[in-house]
Amino acid sequence: MRIRDDLVCSTFLVALVLVYASIAGNTLYLGPWYIIGVSVILLLPGLMLRARALFLTGTTAAVMVTLLVYMAIITRAGREGGLVGLGHVFSVPGMFLGAGVAAWLLRGSIHASLPWVVAALGFLGAGLGFILAQLIVCNTAMYCGVLSFAA
Repeated sequence: MRIRDDLVCSTFLVALVLVYASIAGNTLYLGPWYIIGVSVILLLPGLMLRARALFLTGTTAAVMVTLLVYMAIITRAGREGGLVGLGHVFSVPGMFLGAGVAAWLLRGSIHASLPWVVAALGFLGAGLGFILAQLIVCNTAMYCGVLSFAA
């Protein structure tokens, strides 16, 4: 699998979430540009460090999972969940750093040969970076509803 195929898989995942957001209603209140923009930003660490096949798909899957979880939380929260989407915005730098660390580890110390292992490491790197940033942001800087400990 080449980088081109990886980008096609990533684009397909973004398109699926965009279609879902346009049909069910984008409850993030951030617009479709945000879904596309965060996905493109999270491709940068893998592209700059020339990660192996399916790393980009793994990081894009992590972005899409976090967006879908946020959409579900905001939908259930009703009117009180209006600004919870800012928690996602402020946690994206942690996701970027996590994806960068995972790509750097794959380039150097971790030798994964199977593409699905590489995708899983990209997913875990981006996901763990997001969760750490989420814990910091939603418990110190702002209230994120059910995502904050004080909920």
